[in-house]
Amino acid sequence: MALGAGLCFAVCGWAAEGGHGEGGPPWGDFLKRLFNFAVMVGVLVYLLKKPLKGFFASRTESIRKTLSDLEGKKREAEERCAEYKAKLAALDKETERIVAEYIEEGETAKSKIVAQAERQAEYIKQQARTAIDQEIRAAREALQQEVADLSATAAEEVLKQHIGVEDQERLIQEFTTKVVEAK
Repeated sequence: MALGAGLCFAVCGWAAEGGHGEGGPPWGDFLKRLFNFAVMVGVLVYLLKKPLKGFFASRTESIRKTLSDLEGKKREAEERCAEYKAKLAALDKETERIVAEYIEEGETAKSKIVAQAERQAEYIKQQARTAIDQEIRAAREALQQEVADLSATAAEEVLKQHIGVEDQERLIQEFTTKVVEAK
């Protein structure tokens, strides 16, 4: 900046004088300033060369190390990602297997329940048949008893109407004969 400012003042001063005048631009002053600037830059380069070189070398090494670490972390992350994908795929398979097992267990339970219900229904049907058979036997017996009672009553009525005194005496005599012969 000092060089630029000095050059600017020197050129500007010369231009203000119209470019002509007493001796032209002040080249001597400009050269002194330029020499001072060059010495200052040289001293700065000499003094700052090792620290800047070390700084940039360490900075470069730090960046390399950071990149290397990041690449390692990236590989680890990719490996973990692949591992998790494999676990997820295995988890999907395990889920499908568990669901299939539950479905199979449900089908087995369903079959057992249906078989038990069928046995129960068959037992109930058999009990109903037994009860119906008993009811039918009881109804037949009651019907036979009623038929027998009605037949006896009807026969009694018929006998009362058709048997006279002579028939009664003949029946008594036949009964008596049979009783005597049986003894």
